[in-house]
Amino acid sequence: MRKRLIGKAFAIAMSGAMVLTATPVTANIFNVAHIVKAADEQSDEYVYCYAGLTWNEYWASEGVYAAGNDSSSDTLDSHSELDNGGYDAVTRATTNHGLHRGSFQCITTIYTTDGSAYQISNWEQVKDSDGKVTATYLHLKDVEGRVTFNKGTLTFADNSTKKMDHYSVSGIKYVPVKVKASDYNDFEAKYSVVENNGTLIGGYAEGVLSSYEASANVTADTNGLKEAVKGSDGSFSFKARTTGTDSGIKDQTLQKAVKITPTVKAASGSYGEFLRVDLNGDDYGALGDKMQAVKWTYYGNDSTRTKALASYGTKFAADNWMHKSMGIQLGLTDSIRCQLPKNTDGTGYWSLTVYALGYEDYTVNFEATKDNIVSKKALASDEEKASLQKLVTEAESLKKDSYVDSSNKQTAFANLQTELDESKELLNKKELSSAEVSEQISHLTEAINAVKALKTKDAATTAAPSTTKPAATTTVTNTTTVKAPAKTTVKLSKAKKTSIKVSWKKISGVAAYQIQYSTSKNFKNAKTVKVSAKSTSKVLKKLKKNKKYYVRVRSYKVTKVNNKSKNVYSAWSAKKALKTKKK
Repeated sequence: MRKRLIGKAFAIAMSGAMVLTATPVTANIFNVAHIVKAADEQSDEYVYCYAGLTWNEYWASEGVYAAGNDSSSDTLDSHSELDNGGYDAVTRATTNHGLHRGSFQCITTIYTTDGSAYQISNWEQVKDSDGKVTATYLHLKDVEGRVTFNKGTLTFADNSTKKMDHYSVSGIKYVPVKVKASDYNDFEAKYSVVENNGTLIGGYAEGVLSSYEASANVTADTNGLKEAVKGSDGSFSFKARTTGTDSGIKDQTLQKAVKITPTVKAASGSYGEFLRVDLNGDDYGALGDKMQAVKWTYYGNDSTRTKALASYGTKFAADNWMHKSMGIQLGLTDSIRCQLPKNTDGTGYWSLTVYALGYEDYTVNFEATKDNIVSKKALASDEEKASLQKLVTEAESLKKDSYVDSSNKQTAFANLQTELDESKELLNKKELSSAEVSEQISHLTEAINAVKALKTKDAATTAAPSTTKPAATTTVTNTTTVKAPAKTTVKLSKAKKTSIKVSWKKISGVAAYQIQYSTSKNFKNAKTVKVSAKSTSKVLKKLKKNKKYYVRVRSYKVTKVNNKSKNVYSAWSAKKALKTKKK
């Protein structure tokens, strides 16, 4: 859902009465499986280091709502993503929007279409003599050499390539931790370790955002320090973070964000948030480079902010975002990790605090009015629905065969189909919000314009229909009128933890079948498998356990036009759904 914010203009006028004050406080950190041991600050009792913590490990001791809850949500949001869980991993699709900026501060794992998984160690930027970035590469854990990432394609040092299927963001990259010296070996075995004077690498270079490379120096006074406590079962838990005066970075004092302009946004909810605050100003880029976590506290009608009604911890990518030129975008998502107290509506007095590597905590106090809280009853009007439907009709009128073949064509029409399917699904919803329609209109319009920008070709001459039954491969001159295969029927069975059997009715005279499956009922980010024409069943493997999968099948014939092969597809079968086993 929030991936849409990246690279897109999102200007919403601030409305309603509100009171804003901003004060710097102390810094907290994002989670990666990296740890940095403090060499200079080792006592006989403790070792100081940076550690990568999962979201639930980090928030468990911070007094926030649903602290330590790592359950996920089975409910897809309006963008077919699972952002509504507790402190579980944020699973991201798709290759279209690439890796979001938060992944440079978080524990991020890329999953490719062949079932491989790669954790990002760091990003490397190559600069010229003037300091201008000329190239950016990925370094992946347990993979030698540089890796290029471009629109979902990973190119390895040996020039082999893989396609990204999705990626997950599971925690905070560098959290300052102290652990008893007697427990350190066990701690080091459970978490990757980089000792003091080791290298911290993160950030992202685009617009006002910059990457960083620094040496670790965790001490007893490092801001945001957590104590790791070993349990009787050998696992570790973490105490609440402490406020300190050290930066945790060698030869650097604790930084302070001063030139920041906070804005409580007018209610929108296009990306799932019910309350949003943006940070702009001269210092937001530097703060955003190292931003790790945000805590929100709600006081209701208590203007003194003495007695909190509830506090909420957030997840990067699900609630918090950075933009190269439009500021840090902070939101609270209606989710397992964030529910308002009974008999409250979110209006009243709030504080939010940004934790960032090497920074004092930065706090914003504000008052939210009804104009800032997204109402769940803000339904789309008939006029708004009609505007979206008009775009759907226009999108459906765009024919792929009217444009010159190219990789841009394939991408543009794939994006168009994704947005078209999503638009149709929205229009079928019983309670469609105005915000959802407004956002989808912008996305579908963009997809339509991308197709219109493609190079067109002359219309083909229509040949007379053939009187003979078409074979799996048919050769014609100029154009073809080969009849599409009949639609098949599908059955799902034998669900296991990671597999489902798909069976279908055989269609004669076809070249092959395609099976498409997804956890999204509109097949967003679906995987497609090709199967021989002789087959009438296939076992789908490497699925996620306890997940509902949607499956459909189609067949195709192959025709040749001027010695160029072209597939003629049947309509997709009716979709079938089956859930994999939990155990």
